[in-house]
Amino acid sequence: MQISVISGSPKGEKSVTFQYVRFLEQAFPDHTFTVVHAGRDIRAIEEREEVWRGLLATVEDCDGVLWATPVYVMLVPAQLKRFIELVGERNAAEAFSGKYAACLTTSIRFFDHTAHAYLHGVCDDLGMLYTGFCSAHMEDLRNEAFQEQFILFFSDFLEAIIEQRPVQRVFPPLPAASACRVLKTSPAAVDTRGKRVVILHDAEPGSGQEAMVRHLAACYAGPVQVAHVRDAGMKGGCLGCCRCAFENTCIYDDGFRAFWNEYVVPADILVMAGTVRDRFFSAAWKQFFDRSFSNGHVPAFEGKQIAYLVEGPLGHLPNLREVLTGLATMEGANLAGIVTDESDRIDAVLHTLAERSVRLSERGYIAPATFPAVAGHKIFRDEIWGGMRAIFKADDRYYRQHGLYDFPTRDYPKRIVTRATSLAMSIPAFRRDVVEKMPAYMVRPLEKAIETSTVLAKRRAK
Repeated sequence: MQISVISGSPKGEKSVTFQYVRFLEQAFPDHTFTVVHAGRDIRAIEEREEVWRGLLATVEDCDGVLWATPVYVMLVPAQLKRFIELVGERNAAEAFSGKYAACLTTSIRFFDHTAHAYLHGVCDDLGMLYTGFCSAHMEDLRNEAFQEQFILFFSDFLEAIIEQRPVQRVFPPLPAASACRVLKTSPAAVDTRGKRVVILHDAEPGSGQEAMVRHLAACYAGPVQVAHVRDAGMKGGCLGCCRCAFENTCIYDDGFRAFWNEYVVPADILVMAGTVRDRFFSAAWKQFFDRSFSNGHVPAFEGKQIAYLVEGPLGHLPNLREVLTGLATMEGANLAGIVTDESDRIDAVLHTLAERSVRLSERGYIAPATFPAVAGHKIFRDEIWGGMRAIFKADDRYYRQHGLYDFPTRDYPKRIVTRATSLAMSIPAFRRDVVEKMPAYMVRPLEKAIETSTVLAKRRAK
């Protein structure tokens, strides 16, 4: 059979992901693999008609499509995102419709599930028959047990094509874009209390996003900086070269770092506005997020209030909401809110967002971390300590300086008590007593904390 591989890595044949494709080529010699380097060749695909036509012909002639891509910042690289946008802009979905599809990603398994959900949704929108995915760690190919499972994954994909298995769509079609809502005059503008407010956007003139940005800026009484992401002057997307790992300095010599330092770094309240393109923000926004990887695994939004303005059907895109939330919480920020143009009272909601963002910023509120942020920290911590620190020097320094290598716990009294309790639990009488009084044991350490609540209340009152 003819398998078309759509490669999302900007590194092309030198990418880690492509080595997994090479493995499949060797393991399945009776099948032909034709590779489209969508990530590496995106500029040629955009600018040269013959390249675009040749690519579509490759897809049209194949029996199945394998999306093979690294995970960049919770999704696919911006270059592959742009390729997917081109398919929609140029009405080329017919070339993909009816083709069986599978997905292969490589990463450290940080938010790989959101990348897979995105590609699955794209395949459903293109009328493809999505059979499943394989999420590989960057080093899994060295493991023989993984190799066996990898072969089984791809065998199942081939068998689905041969047997013409029926496939049920998982992600419903997105509703048609609604007309831009008219925004009314807002209540009295919110005093920013000296907090620096920055709104970044990629709005087209006359768009609903532009209207939301303009209205939100007017909700603040103090000065608000508004900037288009194209003003960053980015020459291209992240290349995955990891040369930034030593000193957090990107290989590109363009305006991105100056833009970041001017707008993002000093912001107390950072609002990011975007329009849904397929199932995410635009490729321009994805390029901005990817390029921020030059900060390494350091929480770049730490202490800030983050908010989003979304033009488009966010209510139908829980995966996009998860990514936007994760971008804030994983970077040490507080998510002040997300406002979409789906609201019937968008003017009031925008004013509420402005008021809330200032109030939370003034109070220094950062919501406690939930599972994604806690688990994400542990993944980064273990990966950097386990081998990445040899290259990611800047991350290693930051993690050491801020105590982020928090294993095992340095709470030595607690470790001693835990060890003693563990030994005592081997005594039947002690264990019975603990089991009977377990609820009391669980709450006893917290009772002293409750006593301090009145002290805190009085302190707030002052």
